[in-house]
Amino acid sequence: MNQTLSVSRRQFLKASLAVTAGAAVFPTIVPSSVLGAGAPSKKIQIGQIGCGRIALTMDLPGIIKHDIARVVAVCDLDSKRLEHARKYVAGAYAKKQGSDKAVAVKAYGDYRELLKDPQIDAVAISTPDHWHSEPVIAAALAGKDVYVQKPLSMTLVEGRAVSDIVRARKRAFQIGSQQRSTAQFRIACEL
Repeated sequence: MNQTLSVSRRQFLKASLAVTAGAAVFPTIVPSSVLGAGAPSKKIQIGQIGCGRIALTMDLPGIIKHDIARVVAVCDLDSKRLEHARKYVAGAYAKKQGSDKAVAVKAYGDYRELLKDPQIDAVAISTPDHWHSEPVIAAALAGKDVYVQKPLSMTLVEGRAVSDIVRARKRAFQIGSQQRSTAQFRIACEL
């Protein structure tokens, strides 16, 4: 038997509104991690450029220990260093979260590709000393905030270019010279 149900527009709207209102009051289960202070959208998404000794012993551990930021990508020309850093970061976050599952961390062989990633808010640069200025300038031009190891530049011209571009692009910027503030450096200067 073929029956056709006749529903007026007004009846349809009334029924739809009732369902919508009921859904708004019905509790929805949402993990606390998406709403609270630890929500992924509230963390600074960091890309690490350069994955050698300084990155692995100072910069990455320093970022990972703070909950306000999260390393989401690593970059190095050396594929072995790159993979080691990716595993290190993924493992550190898995351990921090109390899970044996690795966290997804993107890996890039070219820092310019990393800088194209719109998910990344800021970069930490731990490349060799003679290779700091260029990625800093590229990061600032890409709209990323920057933390870079010392020395910033090899020449005054490079340093002035970095300063001018970072300032013009209104990027947050820090040179990693905090070690120079520790007691042994102060005492050495006083001697």
